[in-house]
Amino acid sequence: MRYKSKTPYIFLNRIRIGSDSCIKLYFQRDESIIRRIKQNDWINFDAVKGIYYVIERPNTLGILSELFDDIATVSLQHLDYKPKERFSIYDQSVGKGTGVDILTKRKDLKIITLMPLKENDREMIGFSYHFPWLYYEKLRNSSFIDWDKKLSLWLMDSLGSNIKELLDILTKDYHIKISNALKIADINVRQALMEQIYVKDRHFKSCPQAYLEHMNLHNYSWNTINSYHHLLLRFLNTYQTKSITQINAFSVNEIDAYHKGLVQRKGVSYSIINQSVNAIKLYFRTIVGIEIDSKEIIRPAKAKKLPSIYSLEEVQRIIKAIDNLKHRAIVFLIYSAGLRVSEAIAMEVVDLQFDRMMINVRGGKGKKDRFTLLSKRAASLLKEYIASYEPERYLFEGQYGDRYSAGSIRKIIKRAKERAGVKTEGSTHSLRHSFATHLLEAGTDLRYIQSLLGHSNSKTTEIYTHVSTRHLSSIKSPGDFINI
Repeated sequence: MRYKSKTPYIFLNRIRIGSDSCIKLYFQRDESIIRRIKQNDWINFDAVKGIYYVIERPNTLGILSELFDDIATVSLQHLDYKPKERFSIYDQSVGKGTGVDILTKRKDLKIITLMPLKENDREMIGFSYHFPWLYYEKLRNSSFIDWDKKLSLWLMDSLGSNIKELLDILTKDYHIKISNALKIADINVRQALMEQIYVKDRHFKSCPQAYLEHMNLHNYSWNTINSYHHLLLRFLNTYQTKSITQINAFSVNEIDAYHKGLVQRKGVSYSIINQSVNAIKLYFRTIVGIEIDSKEIIRPAKAKKLPSIYSLEEVQRIIKAIDNLKHRAIVFLIYSAGLRVSEAIAMEVVDLQFDRMMINVRGGKGKKDRFTLLSKRAASLLKEYIASYEPERYLFEGQYGDRYSAGSIRKIIKRAKERAGVKTEGSTHSLRHSFATHLLEAGTDLRYIQSLLGHSNSKTTEIYTHVSTRHLSSIKSPGDFINI
């Protein structure tokens, strides 16, 4: 029922929450009502159901009527209404589906990886795959792609339109991936590649292309664009029964309810929730034209966890457990230079400055350049590696001359820790934490460590003062003064 009145309506409905009898408040979104509610902290908000409610007392109805008397009409028309499933007058609450990840991926897809090639000075894209006859015939009869018998590769000109045609033919049964070395600037093609894996039923909501174009024009990294794209898709597709227009009318309350639902039902981490908040804020600013105040959005408290580190002896055991020269060079460089994995795999041969014993880290986190240390032992190991493997562009090349993969490095570390018997919990990134902690314990000034790590905020670097045990080990426990 719609009430055409200048004064907004608040409908009260009696419900049970646990063992308590409660009064639920329903109203069409109105900022004056929201402000009044926020001024009265005895009015509760259920993040999962997306409703406001109060615990019922003998005088609750009268208090609510007086509270909103000057800004709304409080109606008891639906006070004792018992819905069969879900009571909603305006269908404005976040409602069913909050926090449930409806965005589903297609399963059992065969993977094809596209890689860049040069054929007679022509920029080409190639891949190797033995298709069943039906797909083989479709590709052979297409004008944009050819089978090269000599190379045993499917080859096509390096054009976005060709990738789109390939997707049109293969998407039903295949997942088209691109190698790290293949750069695609066309946003339309990028979006098609990112969204090919999702089940696209009649409720599926695609990411607005203008959203991706904004990030691309403002020089966001592709990692950030991919993350924001996925997080926005998850948000938009959570609300299957709502249109984009309805979602665009969401207030901060609905956005908060969505993230609370994710935390409660999915156990999503702080960093993912924080990224999701940023992705949704950017959507409302660039697409809807509404600037959401950061102070209004509830962000989960970040767990104050100390980073995992390996001791010097553990780092030595890990590196000695690696027999392969290339693998050992990668791991030792990450530790000895304090690199992020993304920085190590993006590093080019020309970034090593052996004469200055420095490494030029280009386009690190936040697209910032910096210099870090090239240790004597790392330099010796890298010279041996370069002489043996002869990398052309990237210092550590993958199978087709593109960048080495982060996943491969994770596997190297995992195997090395198992061989070395290192039980300390930690990832590849823990080598970077260990680099900083060991420098601090050796007496290096925190400001220099901040510069070597590329931290823009000194507070980020100060975490290592809590990890270092150099000073703690010199303190005597009062337990040592007790004779037992």
